[in-house]
Amino acid sequence: MLRNSFLHLPGFNVDDEEDLWAEGIHDWDGAIASSHLNDKQKVALEESQQALERRDAAYFDRQYRAGERWRLLPDFEDETAFLDIETTGLGGDSYLTMCGILDSSGFTAYVRGENIDDLVHDLEKYKIVVTFNGISFEVPWLRRELGPLLETAAHVDLMHVLRTVGMRGGLKKIEKAVGLDRGDDLSMLTGRDAVHLWNMAQDGEPNAVETLIRYNAEDVTSLPRLAEYAYGQNSVGTPMAVPGFFSPAQFDTSTLPYDSALVQYLCR
Repeated sequence: MLRNSFLHLPGFNVDDEEDLWAEGIHDWDGAIASSHLNDKQKVALEESQQALERRDAAYFDRQYRAGERWRLLPDFEDETAFLDIETTGLGGDSYLTMCGILDSSGFTAYVRGENIDDLVHDLEKYKIVVTFNGISFEVPWLRRELGPLLETAAHVDLMHVLRTVGMRGGLKKIEKAVGLDRGDDLSMLTGRDAVHLWNMAQDGEPNAVETLIRYNAEDVTSLPRLAEYAYGQNSVGTPMAVPGFFSPAQFDTSTLPYDSALVQYLCR
């Protein structure tokens, strides 16, 4: 789908891209062969072709502003990590408690004191990371605690992408707006409850960590569906709309245990 996109060209804006499509020029090869681009723009497309051939997602991350990076999703769908973290708060003494990652092979929970240090190595295999508000939160936090990571990956922050189609608010608010129903009582929990769950685990509550992991997994597994929705809304009426984006990253969160009584206690 990136081959249908021209917004990253020097001097190009949305109107220029639409004018090119209207002329029947829908891909990079057609544009390079046409008289509608100047030499500088044709060189940029040739560089784009080379970047895509070498799977250099970071190149396109630099070319597109945050709200337009939905365009990258189909070309790197098997090399994408959907990611969400939990912390002990937002203050200066707060720290990372866990990170959940969903990819085409399933869901993995990285928990502090268990396997959190594996994150740095495991993230190296991804070309794209998809988050909700991760530009401001997840990625800076991970880098602060774990050092340099995701330096060769593109970052699709769905909060910014969804804003381009007029959707604002938190993750759960937007889920409801687009008809995503989690279907269980964990939807009542908030980020503050995630902090309580971690603190309860440190105090010896036996089911707190598994409940925290399930809570995180439900946040993570909603991201591919939101990415599909965001892609569909942004691409409608363009050459990028067909066949669209359908993420191979899926996971049935009902396979993960959690303590319903603990959830009810937190929501009392």
